[in-house]
Amino acid sequence: MHKLFPYRNREDHLSPQIPISVILRCLLLVTVCIFGVIPHQQTSAQAKPAGTGAASLCKRDDALELIRQQIDVTRTLDNAVRRIDVLTRAADLLWSFQQDKARAAFTEAFEVAAQNERDREKEKSDLWKEHRSLILLMQTPDQRYVVIRAVAKRDSAWAKKLTRQVLKLDRESGEQGATRDSFNDDLTAYRLLDSAMQLLPTEITAAYDLARASLNYPANAELSRFLYKLAEVNQQAADQFYDQALSSYADRPMREFLYLQAYPFAFREGGDMPVSGSYVVPAIFVTNSSLQRRFVQTLLRRAQQALEVPLDEGDNFNELPGTGHILEVLLRIEPQVTERLPDLLEAVIEAREKILVSLSVETQKTLLEPGREISSAPEKTFDERIETAEKTANVNQRDDLIATAVLSAASDKESLAGVVAATEKITDSSIRARLLEWLYFRRARAAANGKQFEEAERLASKVEGLEQRAFLHTEIAKGLLNASETQNHAREVLDEAITEANKAGMTIFAARTLLTASILYAKTDLGRSISVLGAAINCINHIEAPDFSMGDQTLEKAIKRKSNPGRFLIRFYMPGLDPENAFREMAKIDFDDALPQTSALTDKFQRALTTLALADVCLRQAKPQLKEKPKRTAKP
Repeated sequence: MHKLFPYRNREDHLSPQIPISVILRCLLLVTVCIFGVIPHQQTSAQAKPAGTGAASLCKRDDALELIRQQIDVTRTLDNAVRRIDVLTRAADLLWSFQQDKARAAFTEAFEVAAQNERDREKEKSDLWKEHRSLILLMQTPDQRYVVIRAVAKRDSAWAKKLTRQVLKLDRESGEQGATRDSFNDDLTAYRLLDSAMQLLPTEITAAYDLARASLNYPANAELSRFLYKLAEVNQQAADQFYDQALSSYADRPMREFLYLQAYPFAFREGGDMPVSGSYVVPAIFVTNSSLQRRFVQTLLRRAQQALEVPLDEGDNFNELPGTGHILEVLLRIEPQVTERLPDLLEAVIEAREKILVSLSVETQKTLLEPGREISSAPEKTFDERIETAEKTANVNQRDDLIATAVLSAASDKESLAGVVAATEKITDSSIRARLLEWLYFRRARAAANGKQFEEAERLASKVEGLEQRAFLHTEIAKGLLNASETQNHAREVLDEAITEANKAGMTIFAARTLLTASILYAKTDLGRSISVLGAAINCINHIEAPDFSMGDQTLEKAIKRKSNPGRFLIRFYMPGLDPENAFREMAKIDFDDALPQTSALTDKFQRALTTLALADVCLRQAKPQLKEKPKRTAKP
């Protein structure tokens, strides 16, 4: 049976029995391969009403072949991270149909990830020596864990085996090093807990396994974050895991043990630790008095030991000795102990007093000084902050104070006219212009979300940036399309967005706007939709190595401060479709018109992702092939 694809990795031979319609379609697809996007899709798109969902090219076997082709394409990708991304996505799609090929793709992805991590060893070591920051190291994910998370969704036992393999290799690598540095163990713990948190929404068992493996490594701020995330799903499981963590870290160095202080008391931040953490406590979280008791009893035991035997030198951090940190926690939990565990209050007070007198006079003063307490003074209102700024004699300082007030979250609650008037008082024209653009952008988006479309359009017209204005018009058009009486105007606004995006140049944000506009048009005018999709593809093709995952869909602009060397950073959050999701949505509406467009993308990575997205839609839509009924044999 002949199969149709936008590009092939092998030759097919036509047989005389193939219908002429199939041959013509093949010729059409060959033309697409050579010349790219079909302008306006005159024949197909305009002849067929939008939203018909017809998918004559969508066949299960063809979709599976497309996926296998993308696996072959990965071997031509130089970027290991991109190669792994395509391999894991392809493997996940194949799993339910061809598990042997899916396993092979996952295995290949893991091998590429392992090699990538070996290649990064020197880079990681140099970064740690220079900055001593786990946060910087965490910014580049270990691709081995990326693969493990993907595998865990399909085979948790295999994911556990791969995790053990990674931990063993890392341990052996650390032991063979000329100098053993704890950063490898710290980094491993962070990565295990980070992976566990990412798996929690879908694979709680696999997440639990990874988190449990982290207990063999130093505790860190991610531990409490994982516990609260787990509590959102299942607090009983979270309480049980905390119990295990307490057993694991009860006798570990104080700099690890004290990370366990937050969870049992529902604290929203981790306190004075080597790495401070802030947490989101679930709304329905219920503190467990038995866990509180266990922690307090363990803390009292450790406090007595610290008075008898000096603590590890590493427990002295943030300009305080280790015993000083014990005192901080005792002071912090005393109100909770008074209320929930009154039988332990006397022991807590006694331990607090003993540790206090064991510290130097300077440390005692530091710990007990009023300045260390959280101020209860009410925050100044926006008008009060502007009034204070206007009384400042130094012009640069005055500009900075006004800018800070405008950028504060509270300014959203103020009248637009009042905030604009305050901004106009800034003498520096560059700061004033950027802030006004940011202000009008935020208020226009809020108006669009609140269905105040006339106001949103008025404010959007005041935004100078083409990318920002194009995004705003797309958001306004989305709302207008929901009502039949405003659909004509919605198309006018959407055309404005397209025009502005085309003028903005070849940027990721312009491409997002065009992709989003294409899908919005697909529901009412498929011909126009395909035309805009062509413009989006052209834009993407002019971007070197287009990466739609960077920047969290936020355009950042820096404003240099005048009163100090720092700067203001203003952010325009402009979410929109990337090629993968745009093609996925297009395929749901009309698979046949979406399929040939993928070949027009010149970037192999983006082409692979969009092709996989189409294959995914096809596999979900295609009717399962009917199995041949066994032939009945005549009875003798």
